[in-house]
Amino acid sequence: MKTIALYLFLFIHVGIFTMNAQNSAEDLTMNNIRVPHQEQVYLHTNATMMFVGEYMYYTLYCLKENTGQLSNVSKVAYVKLVNQNKEVVLNFKIKLENGIGDSNFFIPSSIPSGNYKLLAYTQWMLNNGRNYFYSKDITILNPYTSNQAVFRSQATDTAPEIVRQDLNEPTVRPSLSISLNRRQFGTREQVSLNITPYPGQESSGNYSISINKVDELEEKVNKTALDFRKSYPKKQSLKQQILPELRGELLKGKLSVPDSVELGNGPTIIGASFPGENYLFKTATPDNNGVFYINVDEDYSSDDLFLQVISKNNADYDIVIESEEDIDLNPLQFKSFELDKEMEAIIKERSIYNQIENAYYSSKPDTILIENRNARFYGPATMTYPLDDYTRFSTIKETFVEVVEHVWIQKNSNDEQEFHVRPLAPDLDSGELPLIFIDGILVQDAQRLLDLPAARVESISISRNQHFYGNKTFQGVVDVSTFKSDYYTYYYSPYIKTHKLFKPNGGKQYYQQSYEGDLKEKYQRLPDFRYQLLWLPKFEFKGIEENVSFYSSDISGTFEISLEGFTKNGVPVSLKKQFTVE
Repeated sequence: MKTIALYLFLFIHVGIFTMNAQNSAEDLTMNNIRVPHQEQVYLHTNATMMFVGEYMYYTLYCLKENTGQLSNVSKVAYVKLVNQNKEVVLNFKIKLENGIGDSNFFIPSSIPSGNYKLLAYTQWMLNNGRNYFYSKDITILNPYTSNQAVFRSQATDTAPEIVRQDLNEPTVRPSLSISLNRRQFGTREQVSLNITPYPGQESSGNYSISINKVDELEEKVNKTALDFRKSYPKKQSLKQQILPELRGELLKGKLSVPDSVELGNGPTIIGASFPGENYLFKTATPDNNGVFYINVDEDYSSDDLFLQVISKNNADYDIVIESEEDIDLNPLQFKSFELDKEMEAIIKERSIYNQIENAYYSSKPDTILIENRNARFYGPATMTYPLDDYTRFSTIKETFVEVVEHVWIQKNSNDEQEFHVRPLAPDLDSGELPLIFIDGILVQDAQRLLDLPAARVESISISRNQHFYGNKTFQGVVDVSTFKSDYYTYYYSPYIKTHKLFKPNGGKQYYQQSYEGDLKEKYQRLPDFRYQLLWLPKFEFKGIEENVSFYSSDISGTFEISLEGFTKNGVPVSLKKQFTVE
């Protein structure tokens, strides 16, 4: 019920914003309009000093600004790595589930040494200003290049200082504690971490845990969940409405119609194909200005989006998808990091260990989680024909005649071949044509399917239901899948526009080294130079004492446990504890 109320509230406010958008930006500023249900994000990273060849891990918490509880508004967040020239070096989109998202990125050797910023935000937050994002200082060291001048320069950044919010952060009493079974351990030894709630306090919530070697090069002062709000600038008045990504990715596009084209009666429908084995098909209806939106909350495998106007008359429409919303990087100020001669041995050792770990990565890789399989949009009332279960015919036409029921092919008045699907009883044949898909891409020219070699086709699925899009009706669906699911890679039509997708990062199950039982002998001859001993991006604590076990590596020195997150009531938690490995 709360979710329905939230959607209704946002719908009403978005409508108000749309009407107010007819006024000037100055009017909006004078009216001091603010967006409802505002959010802030916090990014917990495993480190702030990184070497090229290493992975940065992070968990993103999207929070209600007024309560600190996890937000259910935005379903997508954005993370960017920005260099001192205020250029975006790496750019990521993260799916949020119940207000939390996590991912990682590899730092390639093409990135030079320097001081960087890691930024995080949701589109909904940018209504407070294009610089309303979370920022964190990151230092990247590339030891494989001689150009380290950036770390010897004492020049100061002259960018204007960001005006911060006036926040009086109260002292937060911790609601849980962490402890170890010992303070000192040997190499490749099991370590037991206990997480214990304080009696009488609400400690259940969502946390992330990082355990890595204390970096002698890393800055000791780091933003935590307790003080992350201080990184936000003062809010600005609304100048332009930016819609929230309420149901997943929100793709905004624009249709331009040539003057010579008659659209006819009723709304224009745009078909959007995300082709491949796990394909999606979406439709969108442009407004009077040609603007349309596509909501995508499912997983998809394609890197490209195929757009076309659903019409019997071919025309060269211009269809574009707008890029993501711009952010203002000008106010960013970068902290400086200095190299000195005493750091040489530390840098050399860490670089060697990184190279060894990367060389043995295949023996202990992270697991990429399999994307969720999409249900076909045309419903469960289908018939599927795996063609290897039947006598194979050389042509598609013969295959439909001899194998596939309730479908026939005939020529129209223009002497063009058409597919027809018999409706389910008691519906009568409306004479409308079906939708045709090959590996998820909408094909409006039936001859394309007839020209497809039948030997490449794995299966044919048929839906006999009617489908309605705007003023258009389709009698059934013909869905063809090839063995390689790659028909779209060489399919071309001048009436189809393609767009390179900015896809969300896929989830991972992070590898955890173990030497228990037979694994001790299995990994005996493999080197273990892990600086990062454990990364748990989503640790849901239920308020009952829990134990987390992990193993030390062949690296000796001081290690630190960092637990960050928020209770279900929105109370921030930041806990740290150190131990030694000898």
